[in-house]
Amino acid sequence: MLNKLARKILRSVDILIISIAVVIAATVRISYSSFYPGGYDQKAAFFKPVINKLIKKGADSSFIFAMINDNRTKFNERYVKINVTGYLKKVDYSSNYNAFSVRKSRQFIRENRYILNKCEKEFGVPKEVITAVLWVETKHGSYLGDNHIASVYLSTAMCDQPEFIELNKKELHETFTGDTAELSGLEKKISERARKKSRWAVNELVYLSKINKSATVPVLDLNGSWAGAFGLSQFLPSSYFNWAIDGNGDEVVDLFNIEDAIYSIANYLKKNGWSDSYDSWKKAIYHYNNSNDYVDAIFRLASKLEISTIRGAAMGADGKPIPPNP
Repeated sequence: MLNKLARKILRSVDILIISIAVVIAATVRISYSSFYPGGYDQKAAFFKPVINKLIKKGADSSFIFAMINDNRTKFNERYVKINVTGYLKKVDYSSNYNAFSVRKSRQFIRENRYILNKCEKEFGVPKEVITAVLWVETKHGSYLGDNHIASVYLSTAMCDQPEFIELNKKELHETFTGDTAELSGLEKKISERARKKSRWAVNELVYLSKINKSATVPVLDLNGSWAGAFGLSQFLPSSYFNWAIDGNGDEVVDLFNIEDAIYSIANYLKKNGWSDSYDSWKKAIYHYNNSNDYVDAIFRLASKLEISTIRGAAMGADGKPIPPNP
């Protein structure tokens, strides 16, 4: 049964939705990239499809109200595009294990050796792997992202709406340079990914609601990547809720704190399969980011950081030998 606040949210949405629809219908072309709904009622009407799903999934009503009412919460079509069609562009990870990356990572290990050694002893995850993950994710905290996390997920959750599916298909036709015979298959893939990514974004918003309710993290203040990850370790809300831990004993789990980030990465990898076999290492890191190229980059960098266990495996994620240290 819906509580009073949830009913109030839906009632205000229903009152405004007709007038908003009239405005949209009367507009020849809306540039969604610059469409930032105004006050609470306007935003609630625009995000109604997402709000309905959140309420059905049991997200905290007061959190939904606060999120929609926050003036930083905006729709941005960039997230609708990149989170649905971004897979079409291959990521080049090679710069993450060049000489500069190795030098900076060795420096990081020297500066944080105590906490890294302590964490390695407790979890069995090599400090070089933790260091490599932090480098590939945020360059040890130098690049944290300035995307408003709640806005990322609210916007992405709208990607299954017909107008945004068509927007992505139109973008595909305008930018595709391959065999045109592949277009119909890619259009189908876009529709499937839109539904999948919308469900994913809604679930992450539910976790954001849980974090808001149970932790001291001010979730509406969070900024991070366009994919909705935040902190030095770039955790999603679901990852934070399930695997982030306190590394410095202050009873606050803050992924912008280096000790908490280090411990959380180790805990994540350990809980997701890291043990004493090479296959378990690959599985754990792939769970962190389901890209073989990402896994390969982590191993290649880690293998150059004074490590014995990773180099002993002598292979990258693709099973090929890891090159010697520079």
